[in-house]
Amino acid sequence: MKTCLILAALFATFVFSQEYDPPSPYVQRPVEYSGYFQALHDELDQPLNGVVRTYYVAADEIVWDYAAHLNNDAAHTASDFWTTNSATAIGSRYHKAVYRQYTDETYSEPIPRPDWQGLMGPILRAEVGDTIEIHFWNRAAHNFSMHPHGVFYEFDMEGAVYKGTTETAFVHPGGRYTYTWQVAPRAGPGPADGNSLVWGYHSHVTELDIHAGLFGAIVIYRPGTLDEASMVIVTALFGLNENLSPYLQKTIDTLHHTLAMDEIRRTEQSRNLFYTSNIKQTVNGLISADATDLRLSTGVPVQWHLLGWGSEQDIEPVSWEDGLVELFDNSVKEIRLLPATFRTIAFTPSRPGVWGFGALTGEQGPKGMTMYYHVK
Repeated sequence: MKTCLILAALFATFVFSQEYDPPSPYVQRPVEYSGYFQALHDELDQPLNGVVRTYYVAADEIVWDYAAHLNNDAAHTASDFWTTNSATAIGSRYHKAVYRQYTDETYSEPIPRPDWQGLMGPILRAEVGDTIEIHFWNRAAHNFSMHPHGVFYEFDMEGAVYKGTTETAFVHPGGRYTYTWQVAPRAGPGPADGNSLVWGYHSHVTELDIHAGLFGAIVIYRPGTLDEASMVIVTALFGLNENLSPYLQKTIDTLHHTLAMDEIRRTEQSRNLFYTSNIKQTVNGLISADATDLRLSTGVPVQWHLLGWGSEQDIEPVSWEDGLVELFDNSVKEIRLLPATFRTIAFTPSRPGVWGFGALTGEQGPKGMTMYYHVK
């Protein structure tokens, strides 16, 4: 019996090695971490020696237009199906909840943000050794929270609801809460990374909160390398499913009350078309966007941070029309993102012009998961 199992295993290994087509590009992880669990555990006992970085963030309700920066060349492509309002389709405007950053505790003056950042919440920046302190005000109509990836937090700072959690796991409408997250060395760049890398955060009262519009980024720097004035590029690529948003009915009632709901419900095909039209393939909540303030310089490298959210439908290769893309010091043609995965690449533009980025070779690209960057 044991001999049969060994032969079966050898045969399976042979077949796998002959038929397995490794993903392109395949980048070997730079470090094998399995022998370092004790070192990672010991980090928790080390005092933080950085500064406290304070943010004032609110969950605000807005009317969002997915086509706010629609590229003129893309306006008459397949993305029309997801952006055109009709008797049986909502189009591009929906009620959303979004994270927005303010200057101080009065929450009266929002921090300016670039157009390319779109729907995404504020980019929280810190160095290894710092503490991130967020004063959160839920000004939306539903229970929401802020749940981080990558950083260290105590139980009452997790911002996630599951069995055994308390009311500190979420914030009621109108309520306020202060989150404190620590940036341990494991949250920062590794040996083959650049000066920074990215993590994500989102509301986690239910697994559907991201589709309400509540997601953002945390960028962690090596000690002494965070330049507050420097440009940071973060792009989140996934399908926002408005059918799962708590604001869908409000959108129908207040923005598109002329929808022919009887016609939409008439057949299985009409119901499926309506459902599909509410799934927006986006970069930062924008469809086929030409946000003209995403500007780079020829030959000048930048760190480009990528967030993967969504579901199995969002497993798409991410690529750039022009420029050098490097991951772990290796030149690659594309990056593969899975849901709840984050990548930081070094990107060097090669030529002046307006170039596309996103799911350029995948089926989600023509549906809207593209953005354009300008190189001078």
